[in-house]
Amino acid sequence: MKLKKITACVLAATMTASLFAGMGVQAESADPEPFTIGFPWDTANTDPTWISIYNNVKAAVEAAGGELVNVETDNSADGLIDNVSELISRDVDGILFMPASDSMLPTVDAMCADAGVYWGTIFRTISDEDIQEAMYSSDWFAGGCHEDDEACAADIVKSMSEMGVTDLGVINIAKGDTSSDLRDKGAAEGAEEAGVNILNTTYDISVTTDMTKTIESYIAAYPEMNGILVLGTYCEAAIPTIEKALADHNKAGEIKVGRIDFESSLGDYLHEGTFHVSYGGQQQIDPLMSAVILVNKVIGTPIVEEGPTNIITPYLELTSAEEAADFNDYFLGDEAVYTADEIKDSMIKYYNADIDMDYMDKLIATFSIADVVSRHSK
Repeated sequence: MKLKKITACVLAATMTASLFAGMGVQAESADPEPFTIGFPWDTANTDPTWISIYNNVKAAVEAAGGELVNVETDNSADGLIDNVSELISRDVDGILFMPASDSMLPTVDAMCADAGVYWGTIFRTISDEDIQEAMYSSDWFAGGCHEDDEACAADIVKSMSEMGVTDLGVINIAKGDTSSDLRDKGAAEGAEEAGVNILNTTYDISVTTDMTKTIESYIAAYPEMNGILVLGTYCEAAIPTIEKALADHNKAGEIKVGRIDFESSLGDYLHEGTFHVSYGGQQQIDPLMSAVILVNKVIGTPIVEEGPTNIITPYLELTSAEEAADFNDYFLGDEAVYTADEIKDSMIKYYNADIDMDYMDKLIATFSIADVVSRHSK
């Protein structure tokens, strides 16, 4: 009797252990509760970069089983606040957007706090110290990614100086935009260090006709100009437009051209020797990582336990037609720079408990054009 009782107890214990083990496996393999992420973005824009940004955010959301909810936007501060209001009315769990300014963020945070909705940002840091302090103490700000725009602008000016540029005409996004202002500051620092003269900066060009007029006015006003740098622009086909204006005035190849932010046409001009250097690649990795930060927060597994998660994503340098071809094939196609499966396994803490800031920093350090090609060319 005693032996039978002991045997029965052992069997019961074994069955209980097996049951809990089975439950553990089931819990580990289960997916998060369904969720939705709102994303104000201009999906009517046919620019390959604009499309790739949307595809990378979508891949990150869907990697954890979420749904991306889009509303069309003009990316202005007032327009984005209206977008946030609409997305809250559609009962989303999180909102990801590209801020037009620091000053709009307290309004967004108050709206999201009232609704119990997490929010995050792409492509921008918060420069205003008071606003940054307030947002970093918010329970609803998940964080986001940004690049070191100031250092990038300084570096590309110095790179162009090494190519022989001494007098530079500059184009940038609208004044007051966080990224634009930082790029202006960095360009000025790089120019001072390298002895480059910045002749003029034109802001907020949105259409090709204005881009053409600007380049033609630079050529007429500054005969000494031997470089053009696009620090940033929302004008589609910016480089082809600049190249045509230069060619029409027999300046193609004579005036060195550089830009921050890759675009799909760069390879042809790099091959011809009429375009010279670009820093970019952040257009894909930044929104993907920003979405990862927000998704992890929404599903209850934040990368950083206290406060927002902020990641600095890298700029990649593009100086050859071969690199440009790889960029077009692997960054601007239908597939994100990390597939949904890669994101799930390596960036969603719900599935990978090893994820923390140190882990993410090491992952970001491996990102390059060659890295994406090696993972996705198989």
